[in-house]
Amino acid sequence: MTQDLLRDLNPMQREAVAWLPVRPLLILAGAGSGKTRILTHRIAWLIAHGVPAFNILGVTFTNKAAQEMRSRIEKLVAQQVWVSTFHSTCLRILRQDGPAIELDRNFIIYDEYDQLQVIKDCVAELNLNEKQVHPKGVREEIQRAKDYLVTPFQYSEKAEDLFQDAVGKVYQLYEAKMKRLKACDFGDLIMKTVALFDRNPSVLKTWQDRFQHILIDEYQDTNHAQYRFVKLLASARRQITVVGDPDQSIYAWRGADIKNILNFEADYPDSGTIRMEQNYRSTPVILEAANHLIKNNQMRKPKALWTEKKGGSKIELFNAEDEAAEAKYAVENVIQYKAQGRSYADQVIFYRVHAQSRVLEEELMRANIPYKIVGGTRFYDRKEIKDIIAYLRLVAYPHDEVSLKRVINVPARGIGKKAMETLEAEARGKTWEEVLQDLPSVKGLTPRVQKSLGAFYAWLTKLRKKQNEMTVHEILERILEDTGYVTELEAERTVEAQARLENIEEFFSVIEDFTENRSSGLGTRPLKKSETKTSPEEQAASPEMTPLASFLDSIELVTDLDAWDQGTNVLTLMTLHTAKGLEFPIVFMVGMEEGIFPHINSYMGPSDDLEEERRLCYVGITRAREKLHLSYATERRMYGATHHNLPSRFLNEIPPSLYDIRAMRSYGEYRDEDENQDQGYSVHDTVIEFDDDPSSR
Repeated sequence: MTQDLLRDLNPMQREAVAWLPVRPLLILAGAGSGKTRILTHRIAWLIAHGVPAFNILGVTFTNKAAQEMRSRIEKLVAQQVWVSTFHSTCLRILRQDGPAIELDRNFIIYDEYDQLQVIKDCVAELNLNEKQVHPKGVREEIQRAKDYLVTPFQYSEKAEDLFQDAVGKVYQLYEAKMKRLKACDFGDLIMKTVALFDRNPSVLKTWQDRFQHILIDEYQDTNHAQYRFVKLLASARRQITVVGDPDQSIYAWRGADIKNILNFEADYPDSGTIRMEQNYRSTPVILEAANHLIKNNQMRKPKALWTEKKGGSKIELFNAEDEAAEAKYAVENVIQYKAQGRSYADQVIFYRVHAQSRVLEEELMRANIPYKIVGGTRFYDRKEIKDIIAYLRLVAYPHDEVSLKRVINVPARGIGKKAMETLEAEARGKTWEEVLQDLPSVKGLTPRVQKSLGAFYAWLTKLRKKQNEMTVHEILERILEDTGYVTELEAERTVEAQARLENIEEFFSVIEDFTENRSSGLGTRPLKKSETKTSPEEQAASPEMTPLASFLDSIELVTDLDAWDQGTNVLTLMTLHTAKGLEFPIVFMVGMEEGIFPHINSYMGPSDDLEEERRLCYVGITRAREKLHLSYATERRMYGATHHNLPSRFLNEIPPSLYDIRAMRSYGEYRDEDENQDQGYSVHDTVIEFDDDPSSR
């Protein structure tokens, strides 16, 4: 059995899987080196050597990756292991032990939209000007504060300007409101779990006893709060394996700290390090380009990707006259590859900023090529989906005021702006639930509004009482039928309404997937009493959640990539930040220009910002399996102005011998620059070189 687990692994992979010394392990897994395989085989190896599956925790960053790992492990050893995202893991811990920090087990999870509604209420209540204290900016400040475990008091103490001073006041009121609403945002899931462990040694010990072996994927993407969570859990036994690549750390803007992986050996002085440098994805040319590019960074652990593959064509470098010519170049190549037998799903176009997609979309529509933008409007952010989720949450969580305000007049019930203002005023000092329970005492509501609200609340109360007798599917059917939501959309008879109806139908598929996963023991279900090594008293205090509440937990933690299907035969467009973890036979990277990529903002900050841009370029290059196209435009119209940008410095960090250079004479007319090579032409004649002096830019 154990030898079977090592079969077909290379020497470094075998060493990582069979790491037996009782000490921490850092696996530096380069792009395309098979890290998922290593993680799953290592977990299977531990189980095969007597470690109970119950005592193993695997953590990764997307639900899709967690699902894939669980499935692979089950095939290897026919056992289920707790593998989930950081947020899902902490959610389950808080559902179990949250009361130890006065957190209601039945708390709601608020997404970014819900957060924004609460923050807007706070800004209004504090009489702040939304134009000066923009709610979205406040939300981002609060999110970053929680990534660093900064409380409202600590934030206010360190405020450096009027904006931060205002944010501190909003943050304090926001936390008070969230407590009253029995709600947690995503940042709370990690922050409150760390607080739970810090303040309750006995609770921490319980989970340390449970998770005796901890394996963390994508460790370079962890933020400070996640780092502290892992450190606390691992501190008792130090049986920790982390897998990651500093060269692929690209999320500093959302709190990720590359120092977590760079300092792992300092945190665990007795740790071992294994470098996974053999790449199973890309051609030698692509890997050589990536290696030359990334060695210009200082904040890294040296490694060089290599492959046993032979051959592979050069990287095609294209200089377009403008952004329209660049889009035409990319689309014409997509068509050519399709004619050669490649599917659209085999190809991807990466860009640095969302605004670059417009001209690409226009060209794709002209060519009648089906495409999908990953990172556009999320399925779960569409109006109709937010509406029906709000209804479901109202059934599961009577105290969810954000959801109540969203659907109280959807479909229309005659609850206008004046009625809402009256209800808001009445709700000061009490909950909305209390207001709806005593509508006759609310002054200022017309009899018609009172009747409408009374009927709505009576219907909602009745459905809440019956929810435990119904499946999630049945609850949603009842909501749609009783509210007339679907009937209203059908009456519109518009293309937009039809698309919304189709999205609602798709949501039923989400419910069915959840039901199937739950019945097979997968998903983000809470712990059963038999799964917790706690006292009978603690078990008795931890009733299982309703299927509806569990379903709502599962969809709150879904990401864009969880819902994306690479198998669909459409061309994919996405930003480079969305690209990590994916691979395609053919990759186009457009907009390789100074000011776009690297982004102009990276010039303004510390050198770390420019290094992160280079890592982002490295990630894009290493997504390609067979063919890589890089392109830049001599001039580009963007944000309403025409720019004449220099070619990206990253192009110059790749040896010219790896390029097949092409240029454009006129729209749709290309020329191969090979003949210029005999005249001393090289990519360095086109690309401007920079020294290390920032003033030279």
